[in-house]
Amino acid sequence: MGSGEIAPFISSPNLVCRLQYADFSFSGNGPDGGVTVGVERKGIMDLLQSMTSGRLSGHQLIGLKDNYDFTYLLVEGVWRPDRHTGVLMRTNGKGKWVAAAQGSRRFMARDIYSFLQSLQVLCGVMVAQTSNQWETGKWLDSIYGWWQKPWGSHKSHLQWQKPKTFASLRKPNLVTRIASQFDGIGWDKAQKIGEKMDLWDFMNADEEDLMEVEGIGGKLAKTIVEQRREG
Repeated sequence: MGSGEIAPFISSPNLVCRLQYADFSFSGNGPDGGVTVGVERKGIMDLLQSMTSGRLSGHQLIGLKDNYDFTYLLVEGVWRPDRHTGVLMRTNGKGKWVAAAQGSRRFMARDIYSFLQSLQVLCGVMVAQTSNQWETGKWLDSIYGWWQKPWGSHKSHLQWQKPKTFASLRKPNLVTRIASQFDGIGWDKAQKIGEKMDLWDFMNADEEDLMEVEGIGGKLAKTIVEQRREG
């Protein structure tokens, strides 16, 4: 599958050229400095052919992992398992569902699910799926923008962190534990609240008081106050 046709759908700066490995590549910011990112794009039928021949895992992915610090496999197309048989189905040029087959050979959806899972867990390849060329362009813009940010600025994952008993020499204080149960307050913000406020202060703080805590803006402060009232 050639990928030059995706260029019109990409808003980020881009140059159409020939790459030995990957359909798209760019530089970004990693945890210890600059990194390279490679993206291999495959339609569902091309993926099945590559799985059957061993070309993807036996050649392409090896080259990708050797040449890039981070590797994505992007599967483009609309596909699903048949509800009754589990056979892998895809849409054809007329928008109708047909079996994803090579000649007389049909594939089970569980086979492709298992293959993609192995790539992610065992090979460290990040897998994504898009429906069409336009969506592929938007996805590329999104991950390109993500990799251009300084590594330390990625903080959205912190709201899912919860206290781990083996990670601290002392038990989190009561305020930290209570604050972490509020929607929108991750463990990082809960710790900052616990360091700045006692329980009375937290339970009676208005929006302006809450906004004095690092990382809490006006929207989150309003949400916290509303949750206290509802509780």
